[in-house]
Amino acid sequence: MAVSADRRLVPISATAERRPMFYIGAILRYAILTLVALLAFTPFILTFLGTFKTNIELTSFPPKVLPDQWRLDNWIRVWNFTLPTVQGLVLPRWLFNSVWLALVNVFSQLFFCSLAAYAFARMLFPGKNLIFSFIIASMAIPGAITMIPGYVFFARIGWVNTYWPLIIPSIVTPFGILMLTQFFKSIPKELEEAAYLDGLGRFGTYWRVALPLSRPALITLAILLFQGSWNNFTGPLLFLQSPEKMTLTVGMNFFRTQYSNDFSAILVGAMFNAIPVLILFFIFNKYYMSSASYSGLAGQ
Repeated sequence: MAVSADRRLVPISATAERRPMFYIGAILRYAILTLVALLAFTPFILTFLGTFKTNIELTSFPPKVLPDQWRLDNWIRVWNFTLPTVQGLVLPRWLFNSVWLALVNVFSQLFFCSLAAYAFARMLFPGKNLIFSFIIASMAIPGAITMIPGYVFFARIGWVNTYWPLIIPSIVTPFGILMLTQFFKSIPKELEEAAYLDGLGRFGTYWRVALPLSRPALITLAILLFQGSWNNFTGPLLFLQSPEKMTLTVGMNFFRTQYSNDFSAILVGAMFNAIPVLILFFIFNKYYMSSASYSGLAGQ
């Protein structure tokens, strides 16, 4: 006889009969998950394989999965790409501009969004709920509505062809405030009360207690902000005019001309654009999952 989880006696023969079905079900689940993962990664795999093909192979029909000859020189050619108006290699410059702009946006938004979120989660002040509702409602405003007025405003103050229009409007985001507010509310108030008894003020409690405990949410928000800034195309296209100031997403347009498109070079640039975000996600994915469960944003 065997004892089940609910303390009832179950015949050993019945338990043995269920074991094959359990393993069959597990095998089916893993097979389905593996198939879904392969389908999700198929565009990435095809893009990677396309970086080693010629333009004729990329546009041939029926399409070929593997190249006839692996052309490693496509990567070297894109890395050594130059422009007459820019001194030196432009791809490393575009990568540096993208990384620098993304890091500035991430750290500035993490600081200011966490400040606002902690105030909404722990402080009492007049109009708190109304202001928070207004911030959340602003998430429904499409970015296309503010594009032209924003360009006119920044052009009048002389910020066109600078990075300020890509930094200042994004210092605080409604999504960052919402996400961190939900996480700060999940932190036990007893920890903050103990910090008050130890002599910490409001900012000290935020800096030494709330922020360290909200590391999963901060890392998750950092990944999302980095991805959003890294993949931003409209902003740099609208405000940046000099080739040496452009980011990678806009710079890849130079591989397209009026008469032809260098598809292999575009795919290599797309890989340079995708790999950093994938590396960040795979390194910090455990923080992403734990933040989604603690902050109450899972499934949204």
